[in-house]
Amino acid sequence: MKYKINSNYYRLLLAITLFVGCKAETKTVAKSDKPNILFLFTDDQRYTSVGSLGIEEVLTPALDGLMEQGTSFTNSYILGAPHGAVCSPSRAMLMTGRHYFNLEPNVYAQFSVADSLKGVSKHLTFPEYFKANGYHTFATGKQHNGVQWVEKGFDEGKSLYLGGMTKHFGTKVKDFNKERGWSKPYINEEKFSSELFADAAIDFLEDDKSDSPFLIYVAFTAPHDPRTAPKEYHAMYLEEETKVPENFMEGHPFPIADMKIRDEKLAAFPRTKKEVKKHISDYHAMITATDTQIERVLEALKASGKADNTIIVFSGDNGLAVGQHGLLGKQSVYEHSIKVPLIFVGPGIPKNQKREAFAYLHDVFPTLCGLVDIDIPESIQTENLSPILSGDKKQVRPSMLYAYNAWPGDKKPTQRGAHRAVRKGDYKLIVSSKDGKVTYQLFNIKNDPWEMENLISYLEFKNKKSDLLIELKSLMKKTGDPADLNEEMFGLYSLEQSE
Repeated sequence: MKYKINSNYYRLLLAITLFVGCKAETKTVAKSDKPNILFLFTDDQRYTSVGSLGIEEVLTPALDGLMEQGTSFTNSYILGAPHGAVCSPSRAMLMTGRHYFNLEPNVYAQFSVADSLKGVSKHLTFPEYFKANGYHTFATGKQHNGVQWVEKGFDEGKSLYLGGMTKHFGTKVKDFNKERGWSKPYINEEKFSSELFADAAIDFLEDDKSDSPFLIYVAFTAPHDPRTAPKEYHAMYLEEETKVPENFMEGHPFPIADMKIRDEKLAAFPRTKKEVKKHISDYHAMITATDTQIERVLEALKASGKADNTIIVFSGDNGLAVGQHGLLGKQSVYEHSIKVPLIFVGPGIPKNQKREAFAYLHDVFPTLCGLVDIDIPESIQTENLSPILSGDKKQVRPSMLYAYNAWPGDKKPTQRGAHRAVRKGDYKLIVSSKDGKVTYQLFNIKNDPWEMENLISYLEFKNKKSDLLIELKSLMKKTGDPADLNEEMFGLYSLEQSE
């Protein structure tokens, strides 16, 4: 694909190269018995927004390099969410390796519980578990599941943002140390959020003198809106040269849950190509700006002398529509909202490989256990992908469940509605329920990745629908999903929920 990018990019790339070159002097240090772990996590970055995939005209040299150096999953997803702030349940599942149906709202819907209950959970997180297994744990960036999880899981943290979304210049952050506790909040008005968090990770790498292996969790708040990257990155993406996606629509073809949620109000109704182009160009600017900071962290890891003994994981907490299917947000079970990049790099992990196996983001916890050879806790409900990475297995699951619904306790009943979906082989069935109407959509994801041709009315796919419905109900029962497909809006709004 030929990129139509402003020539400022090339000057910027040269400046970055010179800067990195000055910082990349390599030290020699002894390896730990266990590999280190560096987890890089972005906010609202969909699967297709990695440049080397050739799907979107976005520049991501750091992520492209990780794909070359490791193994990436081409069918990696989040399970979904029970409310519009999708990132919170996504992160709760990542942290615990459990489906959100089997977690407390205290950690994935903190708006619904009393202050005294926010972040209270009986479930084990992967930073907590790795700390108990001898890892020195450090965090920076977005922490969206409560203070208690930070305190239990991390020995220390710097530039921690406690919350969901915030501005990218002047982000209010705190530091944490298990001996000294929390610092007072502070703000840096000059630095872009991704630079602030990268600085914290780099400082840790430069200062770490521990004999223990480290686990570094870097959780960026970008490319989540407000999409305000440094100006030079916006200059790289010209609105008039930005392409609209193939599945651009002026509006969603039928009513669904949360159609007028905050995310959807970021653009006018009906959608216009001009406005969607502006959103996409700003989205790409945020991604490239953050990719630059990821490169800085990776260079600091090399300079520490510990890169060869470090497992690097990169992913995003959920996707984002940004104009697809007439939507702006992530409150659906379409590919653009649930499919995320997932890359593993490190000792023993094959280079420049792709795996088609179905993977969830919250497979990361058991997979890291498999990669560092420690027992997988009994609390885990997902799968260890390390046999997929090694090539010993082709898959760990034959099908996948996806779920989204507006919050059952929402006081705006017009927002209510629910989706459940299943993927098996190349086919995906979506069942949507809203205001007494059920809509079925059947897509061949291999032939129709943009989900534009609904096959549900074709007679030759009647049996496919029936088979997928059976699989969907089986997965819902297996995972503890409380939804009932036979009830209006799956019976979710008759359930008693804390508000």
